[in-house]
Amino acid sequence: MTMTTEQMVIELKSVTYDLISLLERETQGLRKLEIAEYEQFVSEKSALSMQYEQLVVKLRARGPELRQLPEDDKAELRDLQAEFQQAARRNMTALQAAKATNERMVNAIVRAVNDKAKEECTTYNRSGQTGKASIGGYGRPTSKPGTSYSVNETL
Repeated sequence: MTMTTEQMVIELKSVTYDLISLLERETQGLRKLEIAEYEQFVSEKSALSMQYEQLVVKLRARGPELRQLPEDDKAELRDLQAEFQQAARRNMTALQAAKATNERMVNAIVRAVNDKAKEECTTYNRSGQTGKASIGGYGRPTSKPGTSYSVNETL
């Protein structure tokens, strides 16, 4: 069954409202979201975004029919699109901030583990005496292999 332009506009409005609502909920809850909740947001956002994009592409192909819509409907669509863009920008800013915070936290943990490993690691010199791993037998820095880390979840 083929949808009329008016039906597609109504569907686009509905999807856009749903997407705005989801973006706002995600933005507000980002600081306290559990990983499972975040993954649910990503899943829903992906599905709504695909639906939104498909409707926009189909409606663009119906330019002459869209121009025939009542001015109230066209104004509502413009306002809704502006609201969506603002919600998307706020969401993107919050996601970038959360990502930066997550990266700083992981880097701090890695530095702490590396610092602790340097403190506890000893070496032996030619005479069998122990020394710190950071200084070689002739007073030059030793080249230790790096420590490998992995994080099982990223934001």
